[in-house]
Amino acid sequence: MLIDIEQLRILFQELKRILEKENDNETLYIINQLKLGLLLIDECLNGTYENEDLKQLFSKLEEIFLKINQPRVGLSDYFIWRDSYEERLKVNNVLDKIKKNLTLIFRKY
Repeated sequence: MLIDIEQLRILFQELKRILEKENDNETLYIINQLKLGLLLIDECLNGTYENEDLKQLFSKLEEIFLKINQPRVGLSDYFIWRDSYEERLKVNNVLDKIKKNLTLIFRKY
């Protein structure tokens, strides 16, 4: 589980970086939830923790993911617009890969 939480940290950071770069007001809630998740991860992993702590952390991170991935207001329907089709495809493929990896991690448990 520790490896998955470390992977979640990387995915949350990358997703936050992408959304902040887009500077889209519609994603502020998602960005703030990602920041919360990163804070929770850091607090847990920087202290002494036990397996039960990791389970609770994972549960909280899953809750955050479910909040930010809701239809019509979350990641599930979010895409990045670029005038160039090739560029739009490239940036959205990165975004889709992150979303898919997050989903795969949370489905494991």
